[in-house]
Amino acid sequence: MKSRPSDDSELHLGYFFPSGKTNFLYSDEAAQRTPDMTKANLVELAQAAERTGFDSLFIADNWSGHQRAAELGGHQAPAYHAPLLAMALLTATEHIGVISTFHTTHHKPAHVARMGATLDAFSNGRWGWNVVTGFSADESALFGEDFVEHDKRYHMAAEFTDIVFKLWSEIEPIDVEGEYYKVHGRIKMPRPVQQPNPLLVSAGASPAGAAFAAQFCDQLVTLASDEDALRAVDTRLAEATAATGRRVATCPFAIALVREEEGRAEEEWEQLRKSVNPAATKEIAADVLGSIESSRAQYESMGEEQATMAFGGAGSMLKLIGTPEQVAEKLISIKKNTAATNLLVNFPLWSPEELEGFAPVFAHLREAGVWTPPETRDYSW
Repeated sequence: MKSRPSDDSELHLGYFFPSGKTNFLYSDEAAQRTPDMTKANLVELAQAAERTGFDSLFIADNWSGHQRAAELGGHQAPAYHAPLLAMALLTATEHIGVISTFHTTHHKPAHVARMGATLDAFSNGRWGWNVVTGFSADESALFGEDFVEHDKRYHMAAEFTDIVFKLWSEIEPIDVEGEYYKVHGRIKMPRPVQQPNPLLVSAGASPAGAAFAAQFCDQLVTLASDEDALRAVDTRLAEATAATGRRVATCPFAIALVREEEGRAEEEWEQLRKSVNPAATKEIAADVLGSIESSRAQYESMGEEQATMAFGGAGSMLKLIGTPEQVAEKLISIKKNTAATNLLVNFPLWSPEELEGFAPVFAHLREAGVWTPPETRDYSW
């Protein structure tokens, strides 16, 4: 059995694994410069993340595509089904954690309980669940379902997750007659290795989403463009966890471009931003800004055109852009001045070489005493 750490003095960095040629920065140049989404390339990328020192891989997912311009450009496409990709990456690695997305609204609790237990037991406790409710009416239509209102989705997710926990922990059959789900029986062995359960994360920053995270999750993944915005999330999460008494870490998204030569990363970043694909960005933004409250709140003061282009240029994320020393200083400041203990890092020009170029950042963090190599610990988070 594996338990997770309770020491908040360290900083943990997860790698936002590509769910398409580009994520967050919908740059045509970036799409052209990133590798193809093949088995060989993705396995090599996961192994590079493990060698470099990342704690985990995070695999985002959704079911319904963002129309044609985004998919043709490689923006958030092609995207492999997260649980299936997770098994492949767990097989190809030794100690890095793999967090995969499962939707609650479009599954049954027994589906996630059995698949999650398999992933965790097979990997010896290296699997985590990104709990999402789904936000798109197109996804609901794909499953022949009516679209469920935002807060109700979280009420359903709470009942769903509670049942999954029961199926993981109980050896004897369970008997649940809930408001939304009925479950009678037990799942076959195995059970998860992590105790009391596998790592759970969610990205819902609305009041309903924060309340769900405070009750069930270990990390709240969040958008924040700077430390002030992150501290505001910290405050909201602290208010939610005060009612549950649970420890939930804040985990902001970040985007990274690291170059040894001073000023080079900033110059390259601006060049990538010049090739943001407006049509693809509008398609993706129409879904996200129309349906995800935490994203919409970040852009509501802008006009539609300005918000769309800011969204396509990763405007809602922390920026880790600069030399290894400069990026390490930013991370140390985040650790010192916010409640974040985890960051989820995306690379717009992802490749094994790009990830390995982040190794000097880890060296600076280790020297500062805020990071230790994951292979020296008995946990992946």
